Amino acid sequence: MTTRTVSLIHTGGTLGMGPGEDDSLAPGPSLDRILDQVPELRELADLRMAVAFNQDSATTEPEDILLLARLIRHEAASCDGIVLIHGTDTMAYTASVLGFLLADLGRPVVLTGSQRPLAYVRSDARGNLVDAVTLAARGVDEVGICFGDHWLRGVAADKVSVHRYEAFESPNLPPLAELGLHVQVHPHAGAFPRQVPPGIGPALESAIEIYAPFPGMPWRLPDRSCRGVLIRAFGAGNLPMDRPDLRDLFRHCEALDLPVVIISQCASGGVDLATYDLGRRAQAMGAISGGRHTPWAALAKLSLALGAGFTTDEIRRAFQVSWAGEPV
Repeated sequence: MTTRTVSLIHTGGTLGMGPGEDDSLAPGPSLDRILDQVPELRELADLRMAVAFNQDSATTEPEDILLLARLIRHEAASCDGIVLIHGTDTMAYTASVLGFLLADLGRPVVLTGSQRPLAYVRSDARGNLVDAVTLAARGVDEVGICFGDHWLRGVAADKVSVHRYEAFESPNLPPLAELGLHVQVHPHAGAFPRQVPPGIGPALESAIEIYAPFPGMPWRLPDRSCRGVLIRAFGAGNLPMDRPDLRDLFRHCEALDLPVVIISQCASGGVDLATYDLGRRAQAMGAISGGRHTPWAALAKLSLALGAGFTTDEIRRAFQVSWAGEPV
């Protein structure tokens, strides 16, 4: 059997960290000796290493993710799959952006990391690396997160735990694969229409105001530099529409042609603005339903659409269509 070539791209994160002088974790040396630390990887694929950067993922900036998209495209031209070592804090956002940008790549892109550093005895890093390389070598065309016992579609995943080894879930989509005694890849893995519109990719617009309402919260108008609004509403999309300051916000956004996307605070299910009167009233004032998008997929889609110069009407249509297998 021909040995598959897998490119292992390191960006930092807990997997490669070590304890500092005060015992807090900080980025350590890049994983140049990963094959010495996890020699069993040699049995799975012909590995090569690339270091994009080495940082805590909480410091990730949009240009870092766009750099990764370009690097992965470059590497994919001469390998069968990609493993991206990434910190868990922003992994779901990176996976969502890359899921859209690399929907047409034709290669598996497997993001992984760990809750404890590879250097620790009780670490999940070794198992996650072995599973990720295994998946990358199988050739299933997906951008997904491999963590714990599952591979999850990137545009449908979210981090749900800071201490469990099963740190990620995809609440509205079954896992792409389960990794136990055997690797069971499910039929829907790689099976989705690629419908990312032309023009997506040159920029990620970050001038987005995000509101997470609570009872009594004052609704302040967005900053002058704002290009879009994302609201994490109650339940199926309910908001306190009797509040004058909230109605002023909607009028302000409509006057400036700023898209207002509403998603749910709930992890499972999504927004249906037609379910309740409050949702209908928000819709009548221009609200865009984010449906079943995760917070990270909604932010990624809105950021990419704004970066590509989409109008509010074009963004409204974008949230009605699955670009890369994300639940809508």
